Amino acid sequence: MTTQPPLDGRTVSTGGLRVAGDSHVGKVRTTNEDAMVVEPERNLYAVFDGMGGANAGDVASQTARDAISSYVAHRRGMDPKSLLEQALQHGCHAVFSASQANRDHAGMGTTAVACMIVDNTRAIVAHVGDSRAYLLRNGRLQALTRDHTIVEELVDKGLLSLDEAERHPYKNVLSRNLGARPETRVDVVEIELRPGDRMLLCSDGLYGYASAEAIQYLLGSGDAPEHVARDLIELALRGGGGDNVSAIVIEAPPAPPTSTQVVRTSGALAWWQRRQRFLQIARERGLTRNPIVRGLDAEEALDLVALSLCQAIFHDLEKSTGVNVWTFAQNLAGGWFERGGEWAPLRGMIDILGMSARSVVDEIRAADPPLGFLIDVAVSRALVVAELALGGLLAERLRHIDGELIALHGAMQETIDVLPPLEETTNSGEFVEQQTIPFMRPDRVMTNPGGVSPETISAIEKVLTIARARTPPRAEAVKQILTALQAISSDDGGHFSSAVLAAREIYGVRTVDDSGIMPLFDALDQARIMTASSVHQISATDVVKAKALRAISFAHQRLVSAVTGLVLEAVSPFADRLRDAQALTVQLRDQVSGTERKRADLEKKFAETIDQSLPWEKRGETEW
Repeated sequence: MTTQPPLDGRTVSTGGLRVAGDSHVGKVRTTNEDAMVVEPERNLYAVFDGMGGANAGDVASQTARDAISSYVAHRRGMDPKSLLEQALQHGCHAVFSASQANRDHAGMGTTAVACMIVDNTRAIVAHVGDSRAYLLRNGRLQALTRDHTIVEELVDKGLLSLDEAERHPYKNVLSRNLGARPETRVDVVEIELRPGDRMLLCSDGLYGYASAEAIQYLLGSGDAPEHVARDLIELALRGGGGDNVSAIVIEAPPAPPTSTQVVRTSGALAWWQRRQRFLQIARERGLTRNPIVRGLDAEEALDLVALSLCQAIFHDLEKSTGVNVWTFAQNLAGGWFERGGEWAPLRGMIDILGMSARSVVDEIRAADPPLGFLIDVAVSRALVVAELALGGLLAERLRHIDGELIALHGAMQETIDVLPPLEETTNSGEFVEQQTIPFMRPDRVMTNPGGVSPETISAIEKVLTIARARTPPRAEAVKQILTALQAISSDDGGHFSSAVLAAREIYGVRTVDDSGIMPLFDALDQARIMTASSVHQISATDVVKAKALRAISFAHQRLVSAVTGLVLEAVSPFADRLRDAQALTVQLRDQVSGTERKRADLEKKFAETIDQSLPWEKRGETEW
């Protein structure tokens, strides 16, 4: 049986493995005494390097090759480790018998290094002689075999140093081979294969004329195994090529790409390839008629807004980030608000872009469901980032308005009833019934009173129900706030009372410090995020969704304003105490300054009174 492959270096793929082998006679010899086994159907790969005069070397290597291949083919039910070891023993006996049968072949033998791939995660390596097996893992090359030479055995026994072994005249004389005796000792090792590993089986014609660093570089180059095998042989030839050289490269399957990798490559590309479709849908949904792009022609509006978002999503998909979409939303909303724009056109623009993006994702999902699912998740995340950016900008504007209200309150402080004396208050941070913040009066008329339709109320209930369901179990404050938002947003009385009552219940009694106040505002922020992301989950028209989100946003603003007022009430006693302490500090500082001036005057007077003509030791006895 002849199993020598055509020496064209072609890669063979099987079960995810990629394998290629090649051999060359070298620059000195006229006969190639190396032989190889490349049998993907049996997952058997081997390199043999024959030895012996009068063409006996190539006979030995081919005899061992055929015997081992035949043995493995007819005994596939055995344990792989035992099978490979016994196959090499069978090859040893075959070579020995052939040398005994032909006097011209007496004394012939061959090295052998063989590998059997059990599965994509395990391999068995067996060897006799000085043909080697290497493993490249994570860019690091390591030897899997140890040469069976007389010098190596002397080093193992401590009779030679490594430096002496390198210069020893018998360093290439084998202590074991296939064929010198009917049986031999075979070294067998089991290897765990990891994704991306590469194994190299080679004769001494490779590593004898090429450095380990060069072999490592070529194995780790990432080129196909067929190119690597050819490049390794070329490397040995450039190094002198004084022997036959053979190499087999075995590459384990790469790790399956993660969902993040798929999105960053195939997902980002699929999204970008449909950018014109995204622009078309945005135009059809009325983007070019939105007040934000008034004054621009249609193409300019699409490029400025829709294409900018499309590019931002593409770059965020590529880099698994959200910074580009966040920046887009901040710039769009910030520029519009700086021009005095209203909320409704901005909300409409974001809804148009979001619906256009989802339409494109649906088309990708119809063409490629697995990829479409991953893109759906990634693009949905990007749209949530845009909503969070808008929410952050609105929260900043709300804080600015609250600051103006507080400043107004300070200017009117002298016309408002003050708190009871400090000694009558507690340090618990509990609010008092006496109204001190004028914009918290329950009977104050709201900016957007009443007018909530039953359809909008139903949508509000659905949004907040979804938000409560998605709230973590321990986030009781967030759930309480969501319940309060439902009552406030559905209040059509036209007054601030529901927000004030809800704020008092949520505030309760808490310490006036970071541990007491910050969790409250964190919960308010979390509730805002939950409602903004839940409004898209309900089944309703876009108009109803917009009205529901608008009502919830107004409710959230009123609740935040009321809670802020309660915090101001709670810190008011401490602020008064601080002002008193500051006034007292100023008085004490003035007293200290006066005392220092008196002391300086006394020191000056004392210095002028001392009689300078007296000896130093008697100056202190001067009478005043």
